[in-house]
Amino acid sequence: MRKMDKIALLIIVILMGFGYTINFIATSLFPPTRERTTPRVILISIDSANPEYLTEEMMPHLYAEIMARGVKYKYALTSLASETQHCHTSMLTGAFTNNTGMIGNGYYDNETGKTIGVVRDPHFRLAETIIEANPSLKTAFISGKWRLPPLLANGSDLVFSSMQSGYPVPEKYRAALGMPITYYDGDVIDRWSIDALIEVIKQDDPDFIFCNLAWTDVWGHYSGGVGDYSESIKRQLRELDNLFMRLFTELKAIGEYENTIFCITSDHGMETIEDVVDIEGYLNSNGIACHVHAEGGSGFIFLENSSKKDFAVQLLKEHPDVAVVVPRENMSQYPYCLNTYLNRTGHIYVSVREHKVVSLRLPGLGEIPLSQIGSHGGIGTQDIVMSWMGPNITRTGYELRLVPHVVDIVPTICYLMGWNLPSQAQGRVLYEIIE
Repeated sequence: MRKMDKIALLIIVILMGFGYTINFIATSLFPPTRERTTPRVILISIDSANPEYLTEEMMPHLYAEIMARGVKYKYALTSLASETQHCHTSMLTGAFTNNTGMIGNGYYDNETGKTIGVVRDPHFRLAETIIEANPSLKTAFISGKWRLPPLLANGSDLVFSSMQSGYPVPEKYRAALGMPITYYDGDVIDRWSIDALIEVIKQDDPDFIFCNLAWTDVWGHYSGGVGDYSESIKRQLRELDNLFMRLFTELKAIGEYENTIFCITSDHGMETIEDVVDIEGYLNSNGIACHVHAEGGSGFIFLENSSKKDFAVQLLKEHPDVAVVVPRENMSQYPYCLNTYLNRTGHIYVSVREHKVVSLRLPGLGEIPLSQIGSHGGIGTQDIVMSWMGPNITRTGYELRLVPHVVDIVPTICYLMGWNLPSQAQGRVLYEIIE
């Protein structure tokens, strides 16, 4: 080969290599936009988020983004008892307790006399989720709370959580994400969950993604909630605010922001606990034998003699720490909607007042002292955040005074997207955000 030919070949090789390098850098920094015929939906649950958290003071960047591109409610309501497993079930099914069969994190089996502390069995749940109702959709389930996937991730194409959930990180994601970074009890930090959310959009582009961010709940239990906003909660909210901005920036960089509908909400609120109320001991001392299944600020009362129900109701109404008393015959009333099977709800439902919880009693151990500063479960933590933004959300820049419910999320998503509504859904479409 002549010298000039060798030089020409070398130049061609160099130019080709340079071209591949430029293309690699360009596609890495600015991946090509994927064309979607319909928007994707991301449902984000900030675990234990009080309405006051999503404000200009607490989360200024997220608040500004929502006001520019979407709408937020002053507050919304969640189901009772306001506990993680139960309220996320209502969130993903669009159904109240009377259709889901869930009453809290666990339940008391009146026939066997056994208490199930945390329900993780999907067969116990009586209502289908939006994922189960739409099997043709590509879906992802990302959960900082390790107990949620066994109960609610059935049918999802991809599941991301800690190892305790029984769902290992999908193999093709391990190099990008590493193993979940968790608290001692298995809850995943929010940064890893947001990383998983970004990565699953890049790699698999799901139609629907549920993402639970658990860390606000972790901090709330150990530092309290409404009223004082400890420095640890403020730091958590600032970190979460920055993580939302990172999510939005990443989606904008790959052209996936404008075609995404976001619903940002919570399962329940959080409050600082000042006192523990022994409802079971109170009734027993007044001659009414019973068992109280405690769910934080809520209690489900199972009487040994149902003929004493009216007397028990009267005693409970006289208790200074009791805010709500609902006998079995009134459990169908909104916003309680608790009229599920008798062996799950008991004869009477009670909620104690703000900043109090129902004492936990276990057979043979008696009353269990409270070990956490913050808690939830009752009427006092029924208020939650809710905001929407993205395509099809036409009412933007408003803080609405109407009060939606967590069960309204699924009907609204299905209406916007033309998806199948779960058969047991009871919520309404939030027409006020789209008309």
